[in-house]
Formats: sequence, structure tokens, C-alpha cells
Amino acid sequence: VVCLSNRAYLALKTHNYSEVERIITEIYRCNNKNTNQAYSGQIHAEMGHFYQWFGLNCAAAIEFNKSLELDPDNLIATYGLAVVLYDMSKHEGRISGFNYLTRALDLFKKIVVKCPEFTMARIYLGKTRNQLISIVLPESNGDEEADRIFTQVMETDCAPDILCMIGEEYLKLGILEGEPSAISIFERALQKKKNSKVYHLLALAMRATFFKANPDIHEVFKQGLFQRKQTSLKEEADKKPDPKEKKTRKPPPKPVAKEVVEADPPEEDQEETEKEVVKEPPPPVTLEEVIGILSTAVKLSRGANREAVFDLAETLWLSGEKRKAVTNFELATHSENALIQIKAHLRLTHAFLDSGELTLAEYHMRSILKLDPNQIDQATREDLHRLLNNLALAYLRQNKMKSAANWVTVSMKHNTEYVNSLKQHMVYTRTFTVYC
Repeated sequence: VVCLSNRAYLALKTHNYSEVERIITEIYRCNNKNTNQAYSGQIHAEMGHFYQWFGLNCAAAIEFNKSLELDPDNLIATYGLAVVLYDMSKHEGRISGFNYLTRALDLFKKIVVKCPEFTMARIYLGKTRNQLISIVLPESNGDEEADRIFTQVMETDCAPDILCMIGEEYLKLGILEGEPSAISIFERALQKKKNSKVYHLLALAMRATFFKANPDIHEVFKQGLFQRKQTSLKEEADKKPDPKEKKTRKPPPKPVAKEVVEADPPEEDQEETEKEVVKEPPPPVTLEEVIGILSTAVKLSRGANREAVFDLAETLWLSGEKRKAVTNFELATHSENALIQIKAHLRLTHAFLDSGELTLAEYHMRSILKLDPNQIDQATREDLHRLLNNLALAYLRQNKMKSAANWVTVSMKHNTEYVNSLKQHMVYTRTFTVYC
């Protein structure tokens, strides 16, 4: 069954869907032949992992529950179910998410009690505690027990992937300075293994440090990067230097003679005192440094790390390199992660709306609507709602009433929470009044 699951995973990666369907049928045929409860429970656990690989968390949870009914002491099935519940809590509301996390917390505690050396279970135990605290107290800096668990794990010779998981938690909590901090943990992981993922996470931590020192730029970034007034992408590409302007070199500054001050000889009777060493603060992080590290992450993966490509595109846009940013956003639309695909299409829709290229903006918006809407988080959903309205308004300003009416209709279908808002009602009424 393990071999069949692995074969099915490889078939999925190569887009051989008929082979995937055939293997799933064979796995269920093996399951129906078995009478041994423990072995049958193991098959359900493998099927749970199989569904978990595909992101089908509900189906995975059902299989893991079946496995635990037949074999309650199966720690692998217990761990798989707990991880699935943790992942499902991210896509649920406040109350449902809290219930999923509470059950996941109990399962992780059960695993750690039975098998204290199960490092991944300990890491997820700390992550679950932090997630629960963030729901109850959104402004908290995490759970003390979780911090103690992470510290104990880091005291051992843990693998770089474990360090990355702990560093991601510190990054999520905004712990960027001191020891331990997100940057120091990622640098420690980088000493053990230099790969695309570690460079990517280190760049995200450094970018967060940059945002902390520049809250105005961070505010623009949180509002979707493209809320401020932008120039046309075409105009920017066509910009040429004016030949009439002559570059003049400034004369070098004249050297200033330094006065030599002789130090007073030390007194013999004066007792030696320890001088306090004042550590100089580290130099401020720049976007150019972040772009360099993200570029390294993309190069090491040969472009396969689409999340790093997407973050590189966002950072390039913030630094003003819009043409390069658009190119990287287009690469990110081919990611296997549905959320990264949607975000990349959103950024491109923003960019082409700002440049007045409505045909391209409409193409990327239609690409978003073809994807699974359940993969969109709340912030991305709100951005999508704003974009649908902006696209309708753009056609309205060009007196293309039929297109405007079509996009208002789409907006009404996807934007049920804001149907009664004043802006939505104004666009809807003006469009259909003029169009009819």
C-alpha cells in the first residue's frame, strides 16, 4: 500500500490522472480483502496521507479517523489527523477554527506523552498553542509553553527543516531581533544546509525587519501594493534619457586636516576598571539586500520555488522595478499552490488596471475566477472584491457599458457581503441605467 501511494503521488506530479484513478481503485481492493484490523487500519492511514498530499483535508481526516477506530494506538494516524485538523483551522471561521485547534492540541499532547522523542509532534504542539493564543488574544507574543518547547528542540542537533519551522513561528510572531529570533534561526539553518527554502525564509525575515523600520511602506504593502498612484507600465518602459541633459561631475571634497590630540598619560595610582563594551546596532536592512537573497533562492531552485518567485516580484515592485516584477508575477501564476496562483493573478490585474490595459486585466481576472475559491484567505478575498469593482469602474469610465454591466454582475455574485454598500449600489445603478 505504501508503494502504491507513492506511485500514485508520482503519477499525479506527472499529470497522469488515469493512472492515479487506477491505483486508488487497487488500494481500495487491497483494503476490502484484509481481515486483520491492525493492517486494515494501516491502509486507512496510508490513504489519509495520500489525500493529505493532494490537499484533500476532509477526505484525509475521514481516513485517519477510520484508521484510529481500527487501531487506536497508531501514532502515525494520530499525528496525521492532528496535522490535518491544524491545517483545516486556517480556512475556517473563528469558532470552527478554535474547535479544530482544540482537538488537534489534545492529539499532539497524546503523541508527546507516548513518544517524547517525536520532534515534529512537539513542534506542532507549540504551533497549535500559539495559534490558539492568537485567536483569543490577537496582540499577544505567543505562548510561554510553546517558546519553552521550541527552545528545548533548538538545544539539540536538529535538522535544518526543524529550524525553519521554528523560525517561521518566530517570524509570524514578529520576533526579529535578539536571541533567539527569526533571522538568527534561519542563519543557523543556512550554516547546515544552503537551499532555496532557507534563503527564501531568511529574505522574508529581513523584509519584515525592513517593514518594521519603514511602517509607511509596510502600510502600502498590506493594502495590496498597488493602492498608491502608479505610472503606466508602457510609459515606464518607453522612458529614455534626455540627450540634452549633461551629467556633471561634482568636484571631490577637499581633504580636511585632522587635529592630532595627544592622550593624557594614565595615572599610576588609578585603578583599572572594566569598560562596558557597547555593541553597535546592525546596519538597517535595505530592499536591495532582500532582493539579492530572494534571487539566490530562485536560482538555487531553478525557478521551481514559485513562492520565492512571487515574493521576489512583490519586493521588486516595492523597489520600483515594475517590469521585472510583472515578469516574475507571470512566472508565479504557474505555481502548484492555488493561493499563490490567485495572488499572482491579482497583482497582475492591479498592474494592468493601473496602466489602462483592460484586456490583460480582464484576462487575469477570469483566470482567478476559474480557480478554486475555497483556497482564498480572507485578505485575498477582500482584495478580489475591490478588484471586481475597480474593473467595472474602469470600463464605466471608458463608456463600455456592456463590459461594465457584465463585471458588475460577476461582482454581485462573488461579493455578497458588500452588496448593500454605497459604492457597489452606485456602480450597479449607474451602469444599468445608462446601459438600458
